[in-house]
Amino acid sequence: MADAPAAETTDSVPNAPVAEVPAFVDLYAGTELGAADAEAVTLRSPAHLVVLAGAAESGKTTVLGSIYERLNQGPFAGFQFAGSRSLLGFEQICHLNRLASGGTRPDTPRTVPSDEAVYYHLALRGTEPGARRRHLLLSAISGELFRLAKNSREDCERLTFLHRANTIVVLVDGARLAVPAQRTNAQSEASSILDSFLDAKMVGSQCRVEFVVSKLDLVVDAGQPAVDFLNRAEEKFEARFRGRVGNLGFRRIAARPEVAPGYGTLADGLADAFVSWTTTTSGNQVDVWPLDAPPSNLREFGKYGWRHFAQSRRETP
Repeated sequence: MADAPAAETTDSVPNAPVAEVPAFVDLYAGTELGAADAEAVTLRSPAHLVVLAGAAESGKTTVLGSIYERLNQGPFAGFQFAGSRSLLGFEQICHLNRLASGGTRPDTPRTVPSDEAVYYHLALRGTEPGARRRHLLLSAISGELFRLAKNSREDCERLTFLHRANTIVVLVDGARLAVPAQRTNAQSEASSILDSFLDAKMVGSQCRVEFVVSKLDLVVDAGQPAVDFLNRAEEKFEARFRGRVGNLGFRRIAARPEVAPGYGTLADGLADAFVSWTTTTSGNQVDVWPLDAPPSNLREFGKYGWRHFAQSRRETP
């Protein structure tokens, strides 16, 4: 008897619903952030932007690395580390400052020359109970961009992210102040870059601006003439900019003292500076933007800066 054809079986169990898959997932490489990723941070939550401006080798990257290292060691300046989207970027600039690098002394790589701003992200939480998480973006203008912006208003106007800055730190290289032949140029460069920022209308009226002398230990070690020159330079900065900058300050730090004995108190200057740089200032004055929409030639983060000030203008009585 021939075999009967096998009956077709059907699955009587209804198809299980398929979970909806998100269209995309945000992933970060962990290196320093570009403009688009920085804007994603600022659009998701309020973020404080600190911009470090200084000539080549003035200490910008050392300051960034020192802040990160101290947060890694525990509470620093009233904050504790609560995350970062730039961990790999911070680790890269800190590597030469560690024994694992094989170096004979602490070092820091120079800010990489670029025609685009890059940002380092830190999430912070205050040490007091119940403190809320807050976000900080730090950006260091490369020595090459510093030189171009100092000498050309057109190049300065391209630094559109300055519109969004809550704090601008103008670093004055203490190593150059310690050398008589270089002191005047170091003072002049710091004065010229802030002149350029102000002439190009890149500094918001509520932005805090600080002249910060780095490597203070080297100035002190150079003797009283170097300290006297520093005092006179700060007086000249005060006289030149107090009427043009509503929130002007001066500070001296030694993020990584060259000579440890007797210089312990100098390193503490960075903690006080960090508190000042991350404190939000308040005021009733806002910038007057003549346009109803951001200029089309601005990059994304620059457009965010435009929107930030436009919103402030609408909300201020």
